[in-house]
Amino acid sequence: MKKAICILLAILTLASCACSGARIVVPADEGVFDLFMNAVKNKQYREAYSFVSARVAPTNSESGEITPASHTASYKEFENYYSRVASIFRVTDFSYEKISEETVNASRRNVDYRVNYNFEEAGQMSFDCTMSLIVEEGVWRVLWSPSLILPDLSWNEEIGRAVQTAKRGDILTKNGTVVAQTINLVTVYCILSEIVDYDVIRERIAENEGMTPDEASQVLTDRLAKRETLNLYCAQELQQLYNEVSACIEFAEDETPDKIFKSAVNDFIVIKQFRPEEITTEQLQELDSIDGVHIDTKNYGAARVYPYGDFLAHNLGYVGAPTEEEVASLNEGRSVADGLYTTDSVIGKTGVERRYETELRGYDGFYYFIRNTDGSIKKILYRKEKQDGIDVMLTVDFDLQQRTQELLDIVLYGYNTSGAVIVMNPKTGEVEAMASYPTYDLNKFVTGFTEEEYQELSEQPNIPFLDRTKRGLYPPGSTFKVFTAAAALDTGTMTANYEFTGRIDNDYWTPTGYGTWIWPRIKRTRVVNRLLPLNMTNCMLHSDNIYFANAALMIGAEKFVTYLDNFGMDQALPFELSVARSQVIGNMADMNYKMLADTGYGQGQVLVTPLQLATMYCALCNGGDLPTPRITSGFYRTNGIKYECVESTEYKTWIENAVSDQTINTLIPMLQAVVDPTGRGTGRSLRVTNVDVAGKTGSAEIGGDKTRIISWFAGFRLNVDVEDERVVVVMLDVPDVSPYTTLKFQIARELLKLAEPFDPNEQ
Repeated sequence: MKKAICILLAILTLASCACSGARIVVPADEGVFDLFMNAVKNKQYREAYSFVSARVAPTNSESGEITPASHTASYKEFENYYSRVASIFRVTDFSYEKISEETVNASRRNVDYRVNYNFEEAGQMSFDCTMSLIVEEGVWRVLWSPSLILPDLSWNEEIGRAVQTAKRGDILTKNGTVVAQTINLVTVYCILSEIVDYDVIRERIAENEGMTPDEASQVLTDRLAKRETLNLYCAQELQQLYNEVSACIEFAEDETPDKIFKSAVNDFIVIKQFRPEEITTEQLQELDSIDGVHIDTKNYGAARVYPYGDFLAHNLGYVGAPTEEEVASLNEGRSVADGLYTTDSVIGKTGVERRYETELRGYDGFYYFIRNTDGSIKKILYRKEKQDGIDVMLTVDFDLQQRTQELLDIVLYGYNTSGAVIVMNPKTGEVEAMASYPTYDLNKFVTGFTEEEYQELSEQPNIPFLDRTKRGLYPPGSTFKVFTAAAALDTGTMTANYEFTGRIDNDYWTPTGYGTWIWPRIKRTRVVNRLLPLNMTNCMLHSDNIYFANAALMIGAEKFVTYLDNFGMDQALPFELSVARSQVIGNMADMNYKMLADTGYGQGQVLVTPLQLATMYCALCNGGDLPTPRITSGFYRTNGIKYECVESTEYKTWIENAVSDQTINTLIPMLQAVVDPTGRGTGRSLRVTNVDVAGKTGSAEIGGDKTRIISWFAGFRLNVDVEDERVVVVMLDVPDVSPYTTLKFQIARELLKLAEPFDPNEQ
């Protein structure tokens, strides 16, 4: 009861004095403890400071006769201790509880207590402290030191929060070859205190800003953290350092001292960073001999590297700095403890790097620490371990992808050619190779293009930055006749034996039975020794436009378009990466008989991506089902010495029963005949001899002057094991002259033929 009355009297006395502006006088040690702690809890630091012993806070002495202790704290310094803990450790709540108290003598008591901090990132943490209360000038006061905040914190020591950045996950092919990885940079840095005395900096701040030495000390950290004031107060020393360093390494014209020396956080300034191959051992030795300059090879910087340059460039993607909008989007669902994105972060900008940004990024770790006055770490108060990003394993076969790109590079030449190739396993949906030509070196997006390099690529007529595999839309030409034939068969419109008997004049046909034909006549390619009759087999062999235009007209627009839905036309292709939407016609209101006829042989307004066409052809060797194409096979993480699968992707059917088994069995012999090297088919130049294949050629004139064509080949293996199943689609955008029109066979042949078994006796 006495204790309660004592505390009440103390509080009433405090309130009365506070209102009158008089000095607070506390008659009991218990009251001082609670009043001090409550003031701290409520962030009323001026009030809390009034309870501090004059030995530590000389301005609290009424007589001015109390001898200061070896360590004192001005109010600003006192407040700064608390505010730094609150801001750096992100304190959201604070409480305390008294554990015990001890009377040492009549003028000194010790109180043991526990402080409970709620940290935004670390949750609740508790620390046991001891507060000494002493009688001074007739009142009880707090003998304050930083250890009353954190028991291990001593005078002039710093607290801090250090981030352990998560390593970005690697991207690998299914063979285990790393095609995107993060490497450590060589960091050249300096310790500021080794090149300029901090007392000198304080004097300069005080003189320039009209401050006392104590006030200059309070703002020192802030001034050194900012580029302008760092270079203002350390200009002479930093210029001298710049001169010495520039004798060892070359700086760009715009890399002036005020641009290089950006900030001195924790006494540390990054001067320049290099990839390991960009700096020599001799240069590193010279730099290390400069006073204040140091070298680090593993802690302070990392960069994304693409070891094979242009490998899978359009689909692998690259990293770069995010926009403010991207930062806001990526930070949704992330906490400060996870490591928030900033505009200085590195994110996936395109391709797999972008699609799996969250998985690749990982989660940063951090730790709270107390730093000794010599700069060393005194104690770790809390640590959250980082969680490195997950590795993404692709379905792409490394050797096959390299060979595919090599073939495009060999076969195509000049700025007037471009193309794309897709290789898929129809039974699994795995994309085994995916190449767009021309391409570019992904590393340039990390290290940076020169203005001339970027301008040259941007203005190149065949547009290297365009991803033709899944973003380019092209008329499929005669490769589409397979699906017109399938529609005719599955809808019962005609049989394979149906013969076209209409009148053809010099390879031109004017359709009859559809009213007055007001459009240009239908034209087919002239063929020497054309096989007759004009049934489906022979017309597929010779790729007869008239036959398939007639088939489309017989089926009818509504029924034909509906059937093509079975093959995903006019639908978004479900793929991990963004794919342009295919179309049969831009607007059904534009459909007329001529448009329908042209659609039957893959022109009109029909547009597909090479990936879409490859997926459609998969149905012919996958029991009529369209697989969901995929470029990732799984996600992996290193756990100690183990490399563990976190998640694997599985086969999924996109569209079931797109085409009937009966129709497939009817079409495949036709497509085999098309590529029979001994026959008369349009694909006889393919000449694959060590495996059964089927396929279809196609060409579509483009451009107003019709001097260019989209030259296609789509084919697949037959009678092979599941792992050897393969659909190959080649699309070339080339001039409509020989030999460009036959280049597709050189590529398709190499990709469809089976690899010859290894013969140990072969020299």
